[in-house]
Amino acid sequence: MQRRVLAGLGGAWLLLIALIAVCAPMGNVAWASNTKSVSWPLYTLGRSGENVRAIQYLLKDQGYGVDVDGNYSQETADAVKNLQHKESLSENGLVGALTWPKLIKATSSGSQGYTVMALQRQLNQAGFHLNVDGVFGSDTEKAVRAYQKQVGLSVDGVAGVRTWQYLLAATAAGEKKNEPGRLHIGSTTPPAHTSPPATSPTNLSSNSSAHGIFGLDQVPSVDPGFIDSVLAYYNSPARGMGQTIYDNGVRYGIDPAFALAFFGHESTYGLYGVAPVTHSLGNIRCSAGYACEQTQGNGSFRKYSSWAEGIEDWYRLMREAYLDQGHLYTVAQIIPVYAPQADHNNERLYIQFIQDNVLAWRNGQILP
Repeated sequence: MQRRVLAGLGGAWLLLIALIAVCAPMGNVAWASNTKSVSWPLYTLGRSGENVRAIQYLLKDQGYGVDVDGNYSQETADAVKNLQHKESLSENGLVGALTWPKLIKATSSGSQGYTVMALQRQLNQAGFHLNVDGVFGSDTEKAVRAYQKQVGLSVDGVAGVRTWQYLLAATAAGEKKNEPGRLHIGSTTPPAHTSPPATSPTNLSSNSSAHGIFGLDQVPSVDPGFIDSVLAYYNSPARGMGQTIYDNGVRYGIDPAFALAFFGHESTYGLYGVAPVTHSLGNIRCSAGYACEQTQGNGSFRKYSSWAEGIEDWYRLMREAYLDQGHLYTVAQIIPVYAPQADHNNERLYIQFIQDNVLAWRNGQILP
């Protein structure tokens, strides 16, 4: 059956194997020090971790009675909304680029309180060993100065918005370094025909695709402007290509939200691996008729002259090989073939990454 699928494409798929995204090393201080600019991480209901704990400490320092447990609960979201209302921000409960600066108070030698406690915990995440006592003493000042020097900031010993931005971004990177899209090796063989699994009740709620809300073959659920917003948020080298991603989605009958999610998982929107050189959404192994980019130890990959060319080739691959030839329509059907467990991928996390982001984008949200 697999050979019959390939025959329809003239045997070209005999040379097609996996998609690969190799992430640059990412640690706390090292990640920030190698980055000229960093983005504010984004947090919303259901998230957890050290940065959520920081949000809660910062809220308490402004008089909001929230529990500090590192879980972004409804209580935390409501407090964030109250702060946003006070600061004349959109009351969406999301802590991102606009809300973080309103939460943060600059602290320096002699400062005391919850903000200092949060700062000390962040510095400890960056490799320091401070007593978390809420007192900005000499040890905390020395750590702040050392960190500012490490990441290339002005060394003044004051923990202001810019220092916080680097700390939070580094902590977020450390929490995400083992998530899908950061480092995985995918081996995509041409898909054979398989029968779709039974549709879940949840998927039956979709009116756009016969294959449910996570069926790729549906009308666009995001517009070009929103796609550009996502690319800009992550400082993607493909920013500004929202219209191209959207138009190809319409042309090939695939919701562009899925193309964007695959791009995010494979190379963090073109930031890592070979994608910045190959202009590829998926880092496809090279085959006859394509220019190639050779790597050390990972083979060669299709190389495109522009992001527009790479974007269209991904849609063509997905449409012809997976939907039309393989009869694989949903994320859950595609990923085990596109990036199987046998090739050192975590299929469950890959699927979750795509589904979580697609759902968030359809609700107008950008996940960190």
